[in-house]
Amino acid sequence: MRKTYFFLSCLLVQKLVAQTQLESQEEILNKPKKEISFIYDADFEFLFDNLEYSDPFWDTRTLIAAKLSPEIGISFFGQKLKFGGFFTLKMGEQYPKQWGLTLSYNFEAKDFSGYFGIFSKKRRIGQYPLMFFRQDYEFLHPLINGVMLQYDSKSNYPFNLQAEFIFDWYGGDLSKRIDEFLIQGFLKQSFLEQKIYWGGGLLLYHTKNDEFLNLDGHHFDTYLLDRFYYYAFIGSDLSSLVPEMKTLSFELGSLSSLERKRRHSSGNDPFSHQVGWQFESKVAYKGFGIDNKLYWGDSQYKYFHQYGEEFYAGLPFYQSSLYNRTEFYYEYQNRYLKARASFVLHATQKKVANQQMISLVIDTAKLFSLLF
Repeated sequence: MRKTYFFLSCLLVQKLVAQTQLESQEEILNKPKKEISFIYDADFEFLFDNLEYSDPFWDTRTLIAAKLSPEIGISFFGQKLKFGGFFTLKMGEQYPKQWGLTLSYNFEAKDFSGYFGIFSKKRRIGQYPLMFFRQDYEFLHPLINGVMLQYDSKSNYPFNLQAEFIFDWYGGDLSKRIDEFLIQGFLKQSFLEQKIYWGGGLLLYHTKNDEFLNLDGHHFDTYLLDRFYYYAFIGSDLSSLVPEMKTLSFELGSLSSLERKRRHSSGNDPFSHQVGWQFESKVAYKGFGIDNKLYWGDSQYKYFHQYGEEFYAGLPFYQSSLYNRTEFYYEYQNRYLKARASFVLHATQKKVANQQMISLVIDTAKLFSLLF
């Protein structure tokens, strides 16, 4: 009898264990997988930029450079933690003289995203005018040091909203009481699949560096220079009405700036307000395109002759009160590659300059997604 009870007890225990294992397996199968993965990429960029007949606004030059930006990290639950850097080689250099490290954390939650640390400018969603940043400056200064917050609604109807805020502590030495940072923002609201849109962008530079500002010849009397740029625009993208056209858009806006120096001897200089306007038209068909920008108004970059193109990140031709930039280009793009060849005419009252540019970008993260 005892053997019978023992045998029946063993069968019952075995059945319960088997049932528990089956339920555990079903829970495992039905449980959502943890979104944790190893990520890596090594983006490659190339820039050829040849500028001719640009005096007195900008020194003529030929820039040929290549850049590699490797990064590794982990992706987990809509977040990423990445470490890497960039290495830029200019024509004739044997090793990179321009390089930097990246270390960043970012998250994505529905329409919101945030970046913290040191990360690439290519993560921006804002479209900023060339008076803010020109292409060669962005190529040679590719990082943001600080915080970037973004909102990008996915719906195109009845309107789409994009917003961006950036705080970039790009330079400084606290031991010398030197601090250099910028605050940058962008807002764009579009209606009816961008047939109508409006918005604005801003850029504030705070430069407290009497060592650099001494270049103005005032013997360390100038210790701070504030610069504020803003662009308020309204436009229309009609490409959805003409399916054959990749781009067909028009945009009008106020493109202006304020600059002010602070001196030890006399305090704050009065603000100088340079007001201007810009009309832009873009047309593109099967990779071929024309991008024309017409600026009129006050001369921008008040202290350009003192501090030069490294200090002013935008196109130096905005020093002219009347300036037209016409770019003829061909652009090829697939999932991982973007290549563009351009011929640019810069026309002012005094000068007509020309520029030839070739740019190439390979996004290896998108390339690897095709291979693996």
